[in-house]
Amino acid sequence: MTSLKREAVEDLRYLLNRGYPRSSAVRFVGDRYVLDRSQRLLLYRGVFPDDVAKMHRAKLVGPERVLGSHLSIDGFNVLWTVSSAIKGDPVYLCDDGLIRDLSGIHGSVDGRDISGPLEIVVSTVAHLRPKEATFFFDKSISRSGEIAGVVRNLIAHYNLIGTAITVPSPDHAVLGSGEIIATSDSVVADKAPHLFDLAGYIITKRLCIKPLSLKDL
Repeated sequence: MTSLKREAVEDLRYLLNRGYPRSSAVRFVGDRYVLDRSQRLLLYRGVFPDDVAKMHRAKLVGPERVLGSHLSIDGFNVLWTVSSAIKGDPVYLCDDGLIRDLSGIHGSVDGRDISGPLEIVVSTVAHLRPKEATFFFDKSISRSGEIAGVVRNLIAHYNLIGTAITVPSPDHAVLGSGEIIATSDSVVADKAPHLFDLAGYIITKRLCIKPLSLKDL
C-alpha cells in the first residue's frame, strides 16, 4: 500500500479547485511532503478538482446499462488495472468514482502474465451482454496485435458479438465508437458520453477485492 498524508491529498485538491495545473500542483505538493514516485503518481491519478470529479461521477453507469448497448473498451487500460489487482498490487477508489492502479506500460508487455486477466475481462463483458463490444489496443505497444487476436478468440469462445483491433490512438478510437466507454483514463472520461468502470466492476464483483479509498489513507 502506498501511504499518503491526508494533508497532501487535501492540499492538492485545494490547488486543483483553484485552477492550478495538475503537473505543477502535484510537483509542489510532492516536494513539500517529500513524497516518492508512487505517492506522487497516486496523487496525480487519484485526486481531482470537485467539478471534474462530479462530472465523471455523473457519467458513470451501472452494469444494467451495458445490457443491449454498444460498449467500447480501452483494452490496455482495463487489462493493466485488472492485472494489478490479480497480482495483489493496491488499487484505489479515486475522487471521481473510478478505480485505478499505479501501474504503467512503456511499450512492452514482455514478462507480463496476461492470459488469465484477458479471459476474466472478456468473460465478464460476455456476462454483461452488450449488443456489441469493441476492444481497442494501442498498436504502438509490443504484442498488441497478438493480444487483440487472443481477445478475438475469446470473444468467439464466449459467443460475444464484437471484435478487438489495434489502433494508433485508443483514446480517439473509443470516443468515436460506442455509447458507453469502459476506461479509467481521465482524459477519455472528460469527453466520454457515458462511462462504465469495467476494471472496477471486475475487481469488486468478480475478484471480491475492496479498493483503497483516498479518504482512508
